[in-house]
Amino acid sequence: MTNSYLELQQFLASYFNQDWPDEYASADDVISSFISESSADTLIQVNIGLRELLLTDRTEQELQDYLFFEIGCNYYYPYEWKSGKTWLKHVSSLLTQKINDKR
Repeated sequence: MTNSYLELQQFLASYFNQDWPDEYASADDVISSFISESSADTLIQVNIGLRELLLTDRTEQELQDYLFFEIGCNYYYPYEWKSGKTWLKHVSSLLTQKINDKR
């Protein structure tokens, strides 16, 4: 497992923990908090992990199993997004924007 996958897992499990709905108004607020609290290197590593995950050939069900059960992400994106890949691309775009701003 690469460092970028470990960083991605830590982000999704830590920031989207079981209490995140009590602490934040939306999933984007969680992502904004992560961005504001993280170094540029961490953002880059998480974004690499996201892109690597997006390149896998996992089905939607396999992606949900990975995110919800293997990683422990407690954000149930199907309520707001048509697929996991759509949501992960959104997260990646937010990280990319901030990474470019920090350069």
